[in-house]
Amino acid sequence: MAAELTVLAGVAGSSRTRLALAAPGIGVTALQSFSNDSFASLQDVLQAYCAQPGLPPLQGACLAVAGPVREGRFQLSNRNWSGTAAGIAAALGLPGSAPVAVISDLAALGHALPVLIPGQLSCLRPGRQTGAQVLVASIGTGFSACAIVKGAALEAGLGQAGLPQALCRRLDGLLDHAPEAFGSIGALFSGPGLVRFHLALTGAAASSAERIEAAYLADPQSPEARTVCEWAHLLGLLTRELTAAYLPGQGLFFAGSVARGILGTPAREHFLESYTAPGGRLGEICADIPLWLITDGAAGVSGAAQVALAAAGAAESGTESGPEIR
Repeated sequence: MAAELTVLAGVAGSSRTRLALAAPGIGVTALQSFSNDSFASLQDVLQAYCAQPGLPPLQGACLAVAGPVREGRFQLSNRNWSGTAAGIAAALGLPGSAPVAVISDLAALGHALPVLIPGQLSCLRPGRQTGAQVLVASIGTGFSACAIVKGAALEAGLGQAGLPQALCRRLDGLLDHAPEAFGSIGALFSGPGLVRFHLALTGAAASSAERIEAAYLADPQSPEARTVCEWAHLLGLLTRELTAAYLPGQGLFFAGSVARGILGTPAREHFLESYTAPGGRLGEICADIPLWLITDGAAGVSGAAQVALAAAGAAESGTESGPEIR
């Protein structure tokens, strides 16, 4: 593999797009973060990145997006951005022989897991690794999750799925009424969902999940503290259900700004207490599952880089290779 091989890797989330270069033996460099509100399309972001002086020629690219991907075509879930792998290649000015991959943001995190370093991860509880499956769950502007087995991802639209009965019962007791406002997992487990839950629980409005988290840390006796601790307990109940559904014996990894904002605080104890509650066979399974928090918001870029470098290296050597996750 030639030393000068350089690829572009990036993750397009709902609010920000992170782009970087990657090369064999060097890793990820020249990382930049762009506010999506300043651009009309992902292609515009790519062109802005490529306009920087001294950018080396690119031999491939991999873009991970927060939304569904089908046969190289993507659509962001919480932003009206769509496109194709061919459109990305054109925006980057890549030659026709250069491989371009479009994958989901969770798939990128799956590819990143083997190369993440301690500073990018926080262990919530060690557990005991078994089997081959990993589950990655991202909680930010929305909710998404996917199981990963030996580099291949199982696509799932869990953000649109209904809340499990255990959570509905808990919400009914907390709110003293049926939780009509939380008709799906994403309606509760997301930034807007945390704001919605705070209003339903306390009767007080909040402008953002970040404001709720900050108020909780400033005053553990505040209404926001009650919101955060109860929400963390609910997340533990949901995680039990995800464990039963996917059996992630190799570990369950949380990502996303809201997951970092809650599980990176003392509220994680409420989450762990709920998740590890004894109870039949499921309690025994949960007792063994390793739980992790991905603390680096740009971790998915490393996964996209792994995909892009593998594909570009294979193209350069004339062998067939490509990302298993698309």
